[in-house]
Amino acid sequence: MRIAVFSDLHGNPYACQAVLAALRSEAACDAVVAAGDICLGGSDPAACIDLLCSEGVQAVIGNTETYLAAPERPPNDELHHSIWFRVQPVAHWTLERLSAAQVSWLEALPFELRFAPTSDPADDLLVVHANPRDVELMILPTYEAQEQYFGEVRQPDNDPALSAALQACSAGTIAFGHIHLVFQRRLRQHNLVSVAPCSLPGFDHDWRARYTLFTWQDRRWQIDRRWIDYGAQQEINALLSSDMPYKEYYAQYFGV
Repeated sequence: MRIAVFSDLHGNPYACQAVLAALRSEAACDAVVAAGDICLGGSDPAACIDLLCSEGVQAVIGNTETYLAAPERPPNDELHHSIWFRVQPVAHWTLERLSAAQVSWLEALPFELRFAPTSDPADDLLVVHANPRDVELMILPTYEAQEQYFGEVRQPDNDPALSAALQACSAGTIAFGHIHLVFQRRLRQHNLVSVAPCSLPGFDHDWRARYTLFTWQDRRWQIDRRWIDYGAQQEINALLSSDMPYKEYYAQYFGV
């Protein structure tokens, strides 16, 4: 079994095209999954949905999909609640550019997708946006990486919220996005694999799009990363020439 997972397109059709083109050059996958945050925050949200649908890509819901479903309801998590005055106008702008069929497609996205190479649930690959419980709590990287990026360990292994998010999850390997940082973290029986992002570079300031291949081999998931230099300036130019609210705020994630 071979599964490709990418996340956090954020309305960037150039990154989406590059990832899908790269996947066509790979050995055939049993499934390709977009792990949420598909539309909001980029120059062409409708094109991203069309591209995924044309290639038969499966997807799960992300936190920005919940914003599009209820743009009048502020999010619960502190981070996005604090920038809601910027995000809400972009949610309305995004919805204005989607067809009724595209909105219905987003509304029908599942919370998770599960891939079972054996009859043992511990061998399953679970794909979610942020964590197995909700679309908001970020899973942070290893202690060493937390020290590097934050100057301290903000999420220890015994963190109550993290423990609660993983408690009922039987899958041994969890693929997710949301945090915009590529890493792997082992926590008790779980292999936590962050695949994000395709767009809006995060802590590592890496403009390249990326995806992760999960191949079931020798009774475990082999994990291979792919980075694609797609020319992010295309998206920066398209974003800054658009009439999207707070476009400069989103462009600054590319280092603008």
